[in-house]
Amino acid sequence: GIRVVDFTQVIFGPSCTAQLADHGAEVIKIERPGSGDLARQFGPYVDGESMPYASINRNKKSLAINLKDPAGLEAVFKLIESADVVVSNFRQGVMESLGLGWEEVHARSPRVIYASGSGYGPSGPIGSTRKMGHDSMAQAMTGVMAINADSNGVPRRVELPVADISAGNLLMEGILLALIERGRSGVGQKVEVALIDALLWMEAWSVATVANAT
Repeated sequence: GIRVVDFTQVIFGPSCTAQLADHGAEVIKIERPGSGDLARQFGPYVDGESMPYASINRNKKSLAINLKDPAGLEAVFKLIESADVVVSNFRQGVMESLGLGWEEVHARSPRVIYASGSGYGPSGPIGSTRKMGHDSMAQAMTGVMAINADSNGVPRRVELPVADISAGNLLMEGILLALIERGRSGVGQKVEVALIDALLWMEAWSVATVANAT
């Protein structure tokens, strides 16, 4: 009985909405006409379908809509008005530039949970620059690469999208908690998770030790 309007792409956001779909939510993915989600460009392919894309977009419906067309934007708002959750993981400012920011969506549909994933959060010295987030950058900035250094001390990327997947899990948790709260208040709220949030939480034990060392 939960409908999700999904603006996510690549790994972070789609991993969140894939889990919601797996557990029975109706997830309607909004994609760009022609090219769709960037993940569709990654092989290998089976019968013309990207397997990486399919791995985290299973159980979802898909619509190709031009969000820069006023008619397309209005169609999306009609869909949002029938939904429970809106999820995106564009870089900061993109949803607002499309007219789909928190203020606009909340005004049209106060019950909707507005979940937003980003690389570095909505503010701060990096978040405010609206730079695009990436799993590798999050690993470098939070010291994960240093922890995974080779025998010569050279930092190495963990060969799994640990930031994307763990942040996707946290975003899903935030959505579920917001749905519980909405059951009491009747009002949706904004949920935000950044890639570096997820990795710093994974490092909480180590960070607490280092930050308080004497």
